[in-house]
Amino acid sequence: MAVRGGIVALNFAVMIGLAAYLGLAAFGALVVLWGFSLIASTALSLGGPLLLLGRLNDGTGMSRAGIILHVLIGPAVLAVIALPVLQLALPSQPWVAILVAGFAINLVTCLASFMRAVGSVQMSMALRDAGPIIALGIVGVTAAGAGQTILQAALWLGALATCVAAWCLCHANRGMVIRRKGATPPVNWALWSTSILGMALAQVDIVIGGSFLSAEQIGFYALLRRVTNLVALPVSVATWVSAGPVTAAFAAKDGYELKKAAAKGSQIALIPGVILFTGAIAAIPLLDALTGQTGGRTTFALLATGALVQVIFASSFTVATLCGQARAAALARGVSIGLYFVLVGIKTPGGMTGN
Repeated sequence: MAVRGGIVALNFAVMIGLAAYLGLAAFGALVVLWGFSLIASTALSLGGPLLLLGRLNDGTGMSRAGIILHVLIGPAVLAVIALPVLQLALPSQPWVAILVAGFAINLVTCLASFMRAVGSVQMSMALRDAGPIIALGIVGVTAAGAGQTILQAALWLGALATCVAAWCLCHANRGMVIRRKGATPPVNWALWSTSILGMALAQVDIVIGGSFLSAEQIGFYALLRRVTNLVALPVSVATWVSAGPVTAAFAAKDGYELKKAAAKGSQIALIPGVILFTGAIAAIPLLDALTGQTGGRTTFALLATGALVQVIFASSFTVATLCGQARAAALARGVSIGLYFVLVGIKTPGGMTGN
Protein backbone atom coordinates (compact mmCIF):
# COMPACT_ATOMS: atom_id res chain seq x y z
CA MET A 1 0.00 0.00 0.00
CA ALA A 2 2.89 2.36 0.77
CA VAL A 3 4.48 1.67 -2.62
CA ARG A 4 1.16 2.23 -4.34
CA GLY A 5 0.67 5.46 -2.40
CA GLY A 6 4.08 6.66 -3.56
CA ILE A 7 3.26 5.82 -7.17
CA VAL A 8 -0.04 7.68 -7.04
CA ALA A 9 1.61 10.66 -5.36
CA LEU A 10 4.22 10.71 -8.13
CA ASN A 11 1.56 10.46 -10.85
CA PHE A 12 -0.41 13.21 -9.18
CA ALA A 13 2.63 15.47 -8.85
CA VAL A 14 3.60 14.99 -12.51
CA MET A 15 0.11 15.83 -13.76
CA ILE A 16 -0.30 18.84 -11.48
CA GLY A 17 3.18 20.03 -12.44
CA LEU A 18 2.45 19.69 -16.16
CA ALA A 19 -0.86 21.54 -15.75
CA ALA A 20 0.85 24.37 -13.88
CA TYR A 21 3.76 24.57 -16.34
CA LEU A 22 1.83 24.20 -19.61
CA GLY A 23 -1.42 25.95 -18.66
CA LEU A 24 -4.84 24.27 -18.74
CA ALA A 25 -5.30 24.60 -22.52
CA ALA A 26 -2.02 22.91 -23.50
CA PHE A 27 -2.46 20.40 -20.67
CA GLY A 28 -5.93 19.58 -21.94
CA ALA A 29 -4.61 18.90 -25.45
CA LEU A 30 -1.88 16.68 -23.98
CA VAL A 31 -4.18 14.56 -21.79
CA VAL A 32 -6.52 13.93 -24.72
CA LEU A 33 -3.64 12.54 -26.82
CA TRP A 34 -2.36 10.60 -23.81
CA GLY A 35 -5.83 9.10 -23.44
CA PHE A 36 -5.72 8.03 -27.10
CA SER A 37 -2.27 6.50 -26.49
CA LEU A 38 -3.50 4.50 -23.48
CA ILE A 39 -6.42 3.13 -25.49
CA ALA A 40 -4.02 2.33 -28.36
CA SER A 41 -1.73 0.45 -25.97
CA THR A 42 -4.56 -1.87 -24.99
CA ALA A 43 -5.86 -2.23 -28.54
CA LEU A 44 -2.38 -3.22 -29.76
CA SER A 45 -1.80 -5.58 -26.83
CA LEU A 46 -3.95 -8.45 -28.16
CA GLY A 47 -4.63 -9.17 -24.48
CA GLY A 48 -0.94 -9.90 -23.90
CA PRO A 49 -0.43 -8.40 -20.42
CA LEU A 50 -3.39 -10.31 -18.92
CA LEU A 51 -2.47 -13.47 -20.80
CA LEU A 52 1.09 -13.28 -19.46
CA LEU A 53 -0.18 -12.52 -15.97
CA GLY A 54 -2.36 -15.63 -16.03
CA ARG A 55 -0.08 -18.11 -17.84
CA LEU A 56 3.13 -17.14 -16.05
CA ASN A 57 1.52 -17.27 -12.60
CA ASP A 58 -0.40 -20.54 -12.88
CA GLY A 59 2.72 -22.72 -13.02
CA THR A 60 2.55 -23.69 -16.71
CA GLY A 61 4.90 -21.03 -18.07
CA MET A 62 5.27 -20.03 -21.72
CA SER A 63 7.74 -20.68 -24.51
CA ARG A 64 10.15 -17.99 -25.68
CA ALA A 65 8.36 -17.90 -29.01
CA GLY A 66 5.03 -17.36 -27.25
CA ILE A 67 6.35 -14.46 -25.20
CA ILE A 68 7.97 -12.78 -28.21
CA LEU A 69 4.79 -13.26 -30.25
CA HIS A 70 2.52 -11.66 -27.65
CA VAL A 71 4.90 -8.94 -26.47
CA LEU A 72 6.53 -7.75 -29.72
CA ILE A 73 5.41 -9.27 -33.01
CA GLY A 74 1.62 -9.14 -32.59
CA PRO A 75 1.43 -5.51 -31.38
CA ALA A 76 3.92 -4.31 -34.03
CA VAL A 77 2.02 -5.96 -36.90
CA LEU A 78 -1.30 -4.62 -35.64
CA ALA A 79 0.13 -1.08 -35.37
CA VAL A 80 1.38 -1.18 -38.97
CA ILE A 81 -2.04 -2.38 -40.18
CA ALA A 82 -3.95 0.19 -38.09
CA LEU A 83 -1.89 3.26 -39.08
CA PRO A 84 -3.25 3.89 -42.63
CA VAL A 85 -6.81 3.08 -41.52
CA LEU A 86 -6.69 5.59 -38.67
CA GLN A 87 -4.99 8.26 -40.77
CA LEU A 88 -7.78 7.92 -43.32
CA ALA A 89 -10.57 7.90 -40.74
CA LEU A 90 -9.31 10.73 -38.48
CA PRO A 91 -6.52 12.60 -40.27
CA SER A 92 -6.47 15.37 -37.65
CA GLN A 93 -4.77 13.19 -35.02
CA PRO A 94 -0.99 12.43 -34.89
CA TRP A 95 -1.48 8.68 -35.25
CA VAL A 96 2.20 7.82 -35.69
CA ALA A 97 2.98 9.31 -32.28
CA ILE A 98 -0.12 7.75 -30.69
CA LEU A 99 0.60 4.25 -32.02
CA VAL A 100 4.32 4.37 -31.16
CA ALA A 101 3.41 5.49 -27.63
CA GLY A 102 0.75 2.79 -27.41
CA PHE A 103 3.27 0.12 -28.45
CA ALA A 104 5.78 1.35 -25.85
CA ILE A 105 3.22 1.49 -23.03
CA ASN A 106 2.05 -2.04 -23.84
CA LEU A 107 5.65 -3.30 -23.90
CA VAL A 108 6.26 -1.90 -20.42
CA THR A 109 2.98 -3.40 -19.19
CA CYS A 110 3.90 -6.85 -20.54
CA LEU A 111 7.29 -6.67 -18.86
CA ALA A 112 5.54 -5.74 -15.61
CA SER A 113 3.48 -8.94 -15.89
CA PHE A 114 6.71 -10.90 -16.36
CA MET A 115 8.27 -9.22 -13.31
CA ARG A 116 5.14 -10.02 -11.27
CA ALA A 117 5.46 -13.69 -12.25
CA VAL A 118 9.08 -13.99 -11.03
CA GLY A 119 8.07 -12.55 -7.65
CA SER A 120 8.77 -8.83 -7.95
CA VAL A 121 5.40 -7.47 -6.83
CA GLN A 122 6.42 -3.93 -5.86
CA MET A 123 8.84 -3.27 -8.73
CA SER A 124 6.40 -4.61 -11.31
CA MET A 125 3.62 -2.37 -10.02
CA ALA A 126 5.98 0.62 -10.07
CA LEU A 127 7.00 -0.13 -13.66
CA ARG A 128 3.45 -0.56 -14.91
CA ASP A 129 1.89 2.42 -13.16
CA ALA A 130 4.75 4.91 -12.79
CA GLY A 131 6.96 4.24 -15.82
CA PRO A 132 4.73 5.82 -18.50
CA ILE A 133 3.82 8.89 -16.45
CA ILE A 134 7.46 9.53 -15.51
CA ALA A 135 8.40 9.45 -19.19
CA LEU A 136 5.56 11.87 -19.97
CA GLY A 137 6.68 14.21 -17.19
CA ILE A 138 10.33 14.20 -18.31
CA VAL A 139 9.54 15.29 -21.86
CA GLY A 140 6.40 17.30 -21.10
CA VAL A 141 8.35 20.35 -20.03
CA THR A 142 10.72 20.30 -23.01
CA ALA A 143 8.87 19.02 -26.10
CA ALA A 144 7.06 21.44 -28.40
CA GLY A 145 3.43 20.41 -28.88
CA ALA A 146 1.35 17.51 -27.58
CA GLY A 147 2.21 15.18 -30.47
CA GLN A 148 5.96 15.60 -30.03
CA THR A 149 5.60 15.11 -26.27
CA ILE A 150 3.80 11.80 -26.79
CA LEU A 151 6.39 10.58 -29.31
CA GLN A 152 9.39 11.50 -27.16
CA ALA A 153 7.77 9.89 -24.11
CA ALA A 154 7.51 6.68 -26.17
CA LEU A 155 11.26 6.82 -26.89
CA TRP A 156 12.01 7.18 -23.18
CA LEU A 157 9.75 4.20 -22.46
CA GLY A 158 11.58 2.19 -25.10
CA ALA A 159 14.88 2.82 -23.33
CA LEU A 160 13.32 1.86 -19.99
CA ALA A 161 11.84 -1.33 -21.49
CA THR A 162 15.25 -2.34 -22.84
CA CYS A 163 16.79 -2.13 -19.37
CA VAL A 164 13.89 -4.00 -17.77
CA ALA A 165 14.00 -6.75 -20.42
CA ALA A 166 17.70 -7.28 -19.70
CA TRP A 167 16.91 -7.52 -15.96
CA CYS A 168 14.15 -10.09 -16.63
CA LEU A 169 16.40 -12.26 -18.80
CA CYS A 170 19.07 -12.31 -16.08
CA HIS A 171 16.66 -13.01 -13.20
CA ALA A 172 17.29 -16.21 -11.24
CA ASN A 173 13.61 -17.26 -11.49
CA ARG A 174 13.28 -16.80 -15.25
CA GLY A 175 13.39 -20.59 -15.75
CA MET A 176 10.14 -20.91 -13.79
CA VAL A 177 8.20 -18.93 -16.39
CA ILE A 178 10.17 -19.29 -19.66
CA ARG A 179 10.22 -22.94 -20.65
CA ARG A 180 11.46 -24.68 -23.78
CA LYS A 181 8.47 -26.98 -23.74
CA GLY A 182 6.11 -24.27 -22.56
CA ALA A 183 2.97 -23.44 -24.49
CA THR A 184 2.66 -20.84 -27.24
CA PRO A 185 -0.95 -19.84 -26.53
CA PRO A 186 -3.09 -18.17 -29.20
CA VAL A 187 -4.62 -14.74 -28.80
CA ASN A 188 -7.27 -14.79 -26.09
CA TRP A 189 -10.01 -12.74 -27.73
CA ALA A 190 -12.09 -12.49 -24.56
CA LEU A 191 -9.16 -11.09 -22.56
CA TRP A 192 -8.31 -8.71 -25.39
CA SER A 193 -11.85 -7.38 -25.70
CA THR A 194 -12.29 -6.88 -21.97
CA SER A 195 -8.89 -5.13 -21.80
CA ILE A 196 -9.83 -2.75 -24.62
CA LEU A 197 -13.19 -2.02 -23.08
CA GLY A 198 -11.61 -1.51 -19.65
CA MET A 199 -9.15 1.06 -20.98
CA ALA A 200 -11.82 2.68 -23.14
CA LEU A 201 -14.05 2.98 -20.08
CA ALA A 202 -11.17 4.60 -18.16
CA GLN A 203 -10.43 7.14 -20.93
CA VAL A 204 -13.71 7.70 -22.78
CA ASP A 205 -14.65 10.78 -20.77
CA ILE A 206 -11.27 12.34 -21.64
CA VAL A 207 -11.09 11.57 -25.38
CA ILE A 208 -14.81 12.15 -26.06
CA GLY A 209 -15.11 14.98 -23.54
CA GLY A 210 -12.23 16.67 -25.35
CA SER A 211 -14.39 16.86 -28.48
CA PHE A 212 -17.10 19.06 -26.94
CA LEU A 213 -15.37 20.72 -23.97
CA SER A 214 -12.89 23.54 -24.46
CA ALA A 215 -9.20 22.78 -23.95
CA GLU A 216 -9.30 24.63 -20.61
CA GLN A 217 -12.38 22.70 -19.48
CA ILE A 218 -10.99 19.27 -20.35
CA GLY A 219 -7.72 20.23 -18.66
CA PHE A 220 -9.58 21.19 -15.46
CA TYR A 221 -11.76 18.08 -15.70
CA ALA A 222 -8.64 15.90 -16.01
CA LEU A 223 -7.20 17.54 -12.90
CA LEU A 224 -10.37 16.83 -10.91
CA ARG A 225 -10.40 13.24 -12.06
CA ARG A 226 -6.74 12.85 -11.15
CA VAL A 227 -7.58 13.92 -7.58
CA THR A 228 -10.59 11.61 -7.27
CA ASN A 229 -8.56 8.70 -8.64
CA LEU A 230 -6.90 8.71 -5.22
CA VAL A 231 -10.11 7.19 -3.83
CA ALA A 232 -9.65 4.13 -6.06
CA LEU A 233 -5.96 3.79 -5.14
CA PRO A 234 -6.50 0.65 -2.99
CA VAL A 235 -8.18 -1.18 -5.91
CA SER A 236 -4.93 -1.35 -7.89
CA VAL A 237 -3.10 -2.64 -4.83
CA ALA A 238 -5.78 -5.28 -4.26
CA THR A 239 -5.69 -6.37 -7.91
CA TRP A 240 -1.92 -6.61 -8.13
CA VAL A 241 -1.57 -8.48 -4.82
CA SER A 242 -4.45 -10.92 -5.37
CA ALA A 243 -3.88 -11.67 -9.09
CA GLY A 244 -1.32 -14.41 -8.44
CA PRO A 245 -3.28 -16.27 -5.72
CA VAL A 246 -6.53 -15.95 -7.72
CA THR A 247 -4.90 -17.43 -10.84
CA ALA A 248 -3.23 -20.24 -8.90
CA ALA A 249 -6.43 -21.17 -7.04
CA PHE A 250 -8.46 -21.21 -10.26
CA ALA A 251 -5.85 -23.35 -12.04
CA ALA A 252 -5.95 -25.79 -9.09
CA LYS A 253 -9.78 -25.77 -9.12
CA ASP A 254 -9.69 -24.88 -5.43
CA GLY A 255 -12.86 -22.93 -4.78
CA TYR A 256 -12.08 -22.30 -1.13
CA GLU A 257 -8.71 -20.70 -1.86
CA LEU A 258 -10.24 -18.71 -4.70
CA LYS A 259 -12.84 -17.27 -2.32
CA LYS A 260 -10.11 -16.43 0.19
CA ALA A 261 -7.98 -14.67 -2.44
CA ALA A 262 -10.97 -12.67 -3.73
CA ALA A 263 -12.05 -11.75 -0.21
CA LYS A 264 -8.52 -10.62 0.66
CA GLY A 265 -8.50 -8.33 -2.38
CA SER A 266 -11.78 -6.76 -1.30
CA GLN A 267 -10.54 -6.35 2.29
CA ILE A 268 -7.37 -4.61 1.09
CA ALA A 269 -9.43 -2.11 -0.91
CA LEU A 270 -12.56 -1.42 1.13
CA ILE A 271 -11.56 0.33 4.38
CA PRO A 272 -8.78 2.52 2.88
CA GLY A 273 -11.09 3.37 -0.04
CA VAL A 274 -13.92 4.47 2.23
CA ILE A 275 -11.50 6.59 4.28
CA LEU A 276 -10.14 8.25 1.13
CA PHE A 277 -13.68 8.89 -0.16
CA THR A 278 -14.65 10.49 3.14
CA GLY A 279 -11.58 12.71 2.97
CA ALA A 280 -12.36 13.69 -0.63
CA ILE A 281 -15.94 14.69 0.23
CA ALA A 282 -14.73 16.62 3.28
CA ALA A 283 -12.28 18.52 1.04
CA ILE A 284 -14.97 19.77 -1.36
CA PRO A 285 -15.32 23.16 0.43
CA LEU A 286 -11.57 23.67 -0.11
CA LEU A 287 -11.64 22.61 -3.77
CA ASP A 288 -11.64 26.09 -5.31
CA ALA A 289 -8.64 27.17 -3.27
CA LEU A 290 -6.75 23.93 -3.95
CA THR A 291 -7.21 24.01 -7.73
CA GLY A 292 -7.29 27.74 -8.33
CA GLN A 293 -10.48 27.23 -10.41
CA THR A 294 -14.19 27.52 -9.73
CA GLY A 295 -17.23 25.48 -10.73
CA GLY A 296 -15.90 21.97 -10.25
CA ARG A 297 -17.58 20.88 -7.02
CA THR A 298 -20.45 18.85 -8.50
CA THR A 299 -18.14 17.22 -11.03
CA PHE A 300 -15.68 16.37 -8.27
CA ALA A 301 -18.40 14.76 -6.12
CA LEU A 302 -19.65 12.65 -9.05
CA LEU A 303 -16.14 11.46 -9.92
CA ALA A 304 -15.38 10.60 -6.30
CA THR A 305 -18.59 8.57 -6.06
CA GLY A 306 -17.64 6.66 -9.21
CA ALA A 307 -14.28 5.83 -7.65
CA LEU A 308 -16.04 4.56 -4.53
CA VAL A 309 -18.08 2.15 -6.66
CA GLN A 310 -14.80 0.71 -7.98
CA VAL A 311 -13.67 0.19 -4.39
CA ILE A 312 -16.87 -1.61 -3.38
CA PHE A 313 -16.55 -4.10 -6.26
CA ALA A 314 -12.76 -4.36 -6.05
CA SER A 315 -12.29 -8.08 -6.76
CA SER A 316 -15.00 -8.49 -9.40
CA PHE A 317 -12.97 -7.80 -12.53
CA THR A 318 -9.86 -9.55 -11.18
CA VAL A 319 -11.77 -12.78 -10.71
CA ALA A 320 -13.73 -12.40 -13.97
CA THR A 321 -10.76 -11.71 -16.23
CA LEU A 322 -8.48 -14.35 -14.69
CA CYS A 323 -11.03 -17.11 -14.07
CA GLY A 324 -12.69 -17.71 -17.41
CA GLN A 325 -15.38 -15.04 -17.14
CA ALA A 326 -13.71 -12.39 -19.32
CA ARG A 327 -16.82 -12.19 -21.52
CA ALA A 328 -18.91 -11.12 -18.54
CA ALA A 329 -16.37 -8.42 -17.70
CA ALA A 330 -16.35 -7.27 -21.33
CA LEU A 331 -20.17 -7.12 -21.37
CA ALA A 332 -20.27 -5.05 -18.17
CA ARG A 333 -17.73 -2.59 -19.54
CA GLY A 334 -19.46 -2.42 -22.91
CA VAL A 335 -22.77 -1.57 -21.25
CA SER A 336 -21.05 1.14 -19.19
CA ILE A 337 -19.51 2.75 -22.27
CA GLY A 338 -22.86 2.60 -24.03
CA LEU A 339 -24.52 4.35 -21.08
CA TYR A 340 -21.83 7.04 -21.20
CA PHE A 341 -22.63 7.83 -24.83
CA VAL A 342 -26.37 7.85 -24.13
CA LEU A 343 -26.04 10.18 -21.13
CA VAL A 344 -23.59 12.51 -22.85
CA GLY A 345 -25.98 12.69 -25.78
CA ILE A 346 -28.80 13.68 -23.43
CA LYS A 347 -26.79 16.17 -21.34
CA THR A 348 -24.61 17.77 -24.06
CA PRO A 349 -23.92 20.62 -23.85
CA GLY A 350 -23.66 19.96 -20.14
CA GLY A 351 -20.12 21.09 -19.48
CA MET A 352 -17.90 19.14 -17.14
CA THR A 353 -20.80 17.89 -15.01
CA GLY A 354 -22.59 16.52 -18.08
CA ASN A 355 -19.40 14.70 -19.06
